[in-house]
Amino acid sequence: MSSQGSKRVVPGEVIGVEEEYVEGGNVYVEPSTGLLRSSLVGVLRVDNVGKTAYVEASRPLRAPRKGSIVVGMVTQVRESLAFAELYGELSLDPRPRWLREFSGRLPAVITVEQLSDGKVEDIYAFIRPTDIIVGRVVSTISPYLVSLKGPQLGVLHAFCSRCGSPMTPEGDGFRCPRCGNLEKRKVSGLVGVKGLTLEVRRIGMVTY
Repeated sequence: MSSQGSKRVVPGEVIGVEEEYVEGGNVYVEPSTGLLRSSLVGVLRVDNVGKTAYVEASRPLRAPRKGSIVVGMVTQVRESLAFAELYGELSLDPRPRWLREFSGRLPAVITVEQLSDGKVEDIYAFIRPTDIIVGRVVSTISPYLVSLKGPQLGVLHAFCSRCGSPMTPEGDGFRCPRCGNLEKRKVSGLVGVKGLTLEVRRIGMVTY
């Protein structure tokens, strides 16, 4: 096998396109564009014989296992599924608390089947882009399949789709204190948990 390249990359950085290379370890394809992106901090390696691009982690990869409770941000929403980036893991026992951050932003997908046991008429009534969510990992094959089923899972923090301001929970959704806009969501039962809310908002402000 012939390989070359020693470029240092960060999570989300574009490293190629589907037409040129096949995604290898720690690399994922962005569905909307066909771009290959790194899922963590590391060194880009390219196999020119097998036409494969992969990233060697700069430090041991800290990734979630099946059943892990994770926190992430929704990056894109379509009619039947949504895409997200996972930032870290929570522990719910004996009390909800921040457990650890991952080595990089991990790609995830949420299908409508993982939003509710009932029929989902409108995915935007459950999640929207820039929402910070807490979910359960169902499959650890990249991109991670994440479920929002369950009373503790769902949207922890939301931004107004009209003016971009942080929203406050109200009933089965969130209301914008600036413009009064009310938007329905699948609200997590962890909203308002002391300490956890501050950590989640910090992540949101950094990445929004």
